[in-house]
Amino acid sequence: MRRLIIDSGPLIAFFYEKDTYHQQARRGFEALLPSSTLLNVPSAIVFEVYKWLLYSTSKPLARKGLEVMLDNFDISFTDLQLLEEVQLTVKNLPDWNGTLEDAIVMLLAQHYRCPLWTINFRGFGSFKSLKFWQPS
Repeated sequence: MRRLIIDSGPLIAFFYEKDTYHQQARRGFEALLPSSTLLNVPSAIVFEVYKWLLYSTSKPLARKGLEVMLDNFDISFTDLQLLEEVQLTVKNLPDWNGTLEDAIVMLLAQHYRCPLWTINFRGFGSFKSLKFWQPS
């Protein structure tokens, strides 16, 4: 079974119909959901998406988004070991401007040797070994 790590951008774009990338995200999920690909969302991304939807759209949309994420995706929870790897990544890259969420999705994609689906590549330029997935 193939695995794909999903960053917050495609999820936000999918849930928020006014997002510039909504149609691209919709096409991506329409292609992925019936496939045998394991769609993996780190718990930190679930929190990030919920918070964005709550503060930028509405409480009902945030709650619906949470329900959809929990019902349709494999959620990876951040344990102490992963958090220490995130800390080491940040420490070893003093000029890197990525977020802790960027570090988590990057580390999981490297750990599972699978592609990452993101919309904003800004935090990932330092990691040349990453593979990315984009909808057709």
